[in-house]
Amino acid sequence: MRRSFNILLAAVAVSMISCTAEPTLSGEDHSSPESVFMAKVVGDIAAEHKRGELLVELDAETQKRIVSEGVAAVARELFSAVEYTSVEPAIRRLPKNDKVAKELGLDRWYIVKFDDAVAVEGVAKSIAQSAAVAHVQFNAVPKLGSDLRVVPFEPMPGVLAEGDKVIPFSDPNNIYQWNLVNVGDKTFGATVKEGADVGVKDAWALTAGSPDVVVAVCDAPIKYTHRDLAAAMWVNEAEKSGAEGVDDDGNGFVDDIHGYNFINEYVSKGAINWNVAGETGHGTHVAGIVAAVNGNGIGVSSVAGGSGNGDGVRLMSCQIFEGEDTAGDREVAEALIYAADNGACIAQCSYGYNASVYGSDNSYINDASLEYKALKYFMNPENANHPALESNIAIYSAGNEAASNSDYPGALPICVSVTAFGPDFLPAYYTNYGRGCNIAAPGGDYTLTSDPQRAMILSTCISEVATEYAYMQGTSMACPHVSGVAALGVSYAGKLGKKFTAAEFTAMLLTSVNDINYYISTGYRPDIDLKGYNKRMGTGAIDAWKFLMQIEGTPSVMVRMGKPCKVSLEEYFGESADDITYLKVEVSDEAKSTLGLTGTPKLSGGMMEITTTKIGSAKVKVSAIAGGGQLGGGNNIGGTEIVREVSIISRGVCAENGGWF
Repeated sequence: MRRSFNILLAAVAVSMISCTAEPTLSGEDHSSPESVFMAKVVGDIAAEHKRGELLVELDAETQKRIVSEGVAAVARELFSAVEYTSVEPAIRRLPKNDKVAKELGLDRWYIVKFDDAVAVEGVAKSIAQSAAVAHVQFNAVPKLGSDLRVVPFEPMPGVLAEGDKVIPFSDPNNIYQWNLVNVGDKTFGATVKEGADVGVKDAWALTAGSPDVVVAVCDAPIKYTHRDLAAAMWVNEAEKSGAEGVDDDGNGFVDDIHGYNFINEYVSKGAINWNVAGETGHGTHVAGIVAAVNGNGIGVSSVAGGSGNGDGVRLMSCQIFEGEDTAGDREVAEALIYAADNGACIAQCSYGYNASVYGSDNSYINDASLEYKALKYFMNPENANHPALESNIAIYSAGNEAASNSDYPGALPICVSVTAFGPDFLPAYYTNYGRGCNIAAPGGDYTLTSDPQRAMILSTCISEVATEYAYMQGTSMACPHVSGVAALGVSYAGKLGKKFTAAEFTAMLLTSVNDINYYISTGYRPDIDLKGYNKRMGTGAIDAWKFLMQIEGTPSVMVRMGKPCKVSLEEYFGESADDITYLKVEVSDEAKSTLGLTGTPKLSGGMMEITTTKIGSAKVKVSAIAGGGQLGGGNNIGGTEIVREVSIISRGVCAENGGWF
């Protein structure tokens, strides 16, 4: 059964917030006083929303009055016709960057609470009559990008034996993680394709993550005591070494050692809580895909969990779901601000509104103004949290309704919206696709085999709920693969001393892909019509190696495994590349093994001839002479030697004769 979550995360968008009424109201007659008042009310009353509370944005002059007179006095005047129980700032603590917060108007939002039995629309209409009120927003409820099917982990017969492991870490259960390295093992499904994974195996040789990269998991709780996650958790050292019950670091949050619980603060007092009725382990599962500790000899491996040497990215638990309870827009906004203020550079967000709820970007932005502004706060360059990025990045799941557009907020133009495929490179039966969808990643698809767990995603879970490790599926699981690759990219950029704008970084991420349209156009599934998915799953399947090559600035040659390929060197050596005298190609033994080379690549007429027999990625060195047929020096008059690195990427599908990207 699907659970709804009140996470109206107004996604990563850079366009200005519109202060007009929600677009669906624009065709109405606003000449009557009632229409004028109701034009301030945003959100669809027919959509699922919280009862007994409304979010209210006041104008700037009224906010000045509140500063001087206090909330209680002004509220009594403004809301005299409403039997409210409380009025308080929507953002309970001052953001660290007060300037940006005020520019975005975050200080002008309040939450008005009243009896649950009172009709929300009636209260909204009454509040909207005040000239001091700019907007009244329903507290709408989005949902997780997963069906919450949890299959406890059990060893499966028939998969790779321990001695045949292809993932280079000592974690024993990574032989079941086709999503990280897929060798085409048919025990995961009859249609499995080698290489239908996240392309991370060879990337780990360059970086497996860095502790200065913090990923905020805005989700259900991360079980921070999990033996495969404990060493990967972000740690607020001041709170860890401070006094219990004291805000030791002065950030407004008490005992926030690994993050904070925003959903039931009055009950939990901010303590991250996973031992509650209805908990599924979703947030812990997502976190494990990003950064379960690699090489610790237990459990599973992950995309950015390090190499077993204390490296790997760090996970911040921003809890906005608790069991069957759901956070409101207010708590989500607070979580985003907290993530920005406490060091996160990536927000991992596996939730959103059903694809049918919003028909346009403006519709979403108007209805989700508070969360949108909070996300703009997270994305503001002044709040950037890593020297390799000029602003923070947010990544979302595309949704699980099999709809022809992404859920919001992922559908917004500067969000990264992630669709899901199974171990056969084909779209998962549940994934959204089409408009607003940016890139694809492994999400699992239990329909591919009679043993459902095989084709799902194995990751960490909560033993109090199911087992210590479990299988789940969904765009919720696809999303953290991309967040993990993004975290590797930030780690590598930092290692190289490079810096990128959010637009540059996102462009490289979305073009570091493998073609899945070949498989979609030539494949068959009895349960879905694949034609509708062709060229609509985003730019392709995320590939970590390709991304790191773009970060590094090394062009990559794409070749098709098992076929002799000729690749022009013009892109790398100039348009007169065929006039350059080529000397040799140097290939290390490791690269030969990785690519399964049948011999050393040959150079002829400005072309490199190469045949690979394995799916893999590696770098080779090409030497040439610029200026003549011989090298200068001594008694010779000759040219200068050029030695350049080239990335060779061998995959199952590529352009007819190979190609550059």
